[in-house]
Amino acid sequence: MKKVSLMIATLCAGLSISSMASAQQFKVGVVNVDRLLAESNQAKSARSQLESQFKSRDASLSSKAASIRSKNEQYEKDYPTLTDAQREGREKALKQEIDGFETERAKFESDYATAQNNMMQTLLGKADALVKSIAQKEGYDLVVTEAAYVKAEYDLTPKLIEGLK
Repeated sequence: MKKVSLMIATLCAGLSISSMASAQQFKVGVVNVDRLLAESNQAKSARSQLESQFKSRDASLSSKAASIRSKNEQYEKDYPTLTDAQREGREKALKQEIDGFETERAKFESDYATAQNNMMQTLLGKADALVKSIAQKEGYDLVVTEAAYVKAEYDLTPKLIEGLK
């Protein structure tokens, strides 16, 4: 009986030691996607390109909004002296202009969001390929993008930022 207990204890100790050894060989890397998108040169360049692409449309919309505000202020100022027909005409014109502006603004926001999503997908695709390359080259078993705490030695973000130059 003592021999069986001793063999079981030895077997358990051996399994424990071998599982500890395998756990030490398991290599995990972490990527901070927010930091990658904030600090990589490709992301900065893409954001700059996106802003310049939509800058003129944004300025045009801002100008139209200022014009509508100005017309509305003028209408409110002139309101007491306007006839009912003049009030109705100005209100209708303002409403049409506001509706047109809102439609144009919604289209702008939709186009901007689409372009931004396309840019992000392209950048994240490149980052994903680079993560796989680094993981294979350096022997990582698992690479995750979310972690509450990461030691610097497991953080692959600086390598990705450097690789995406």
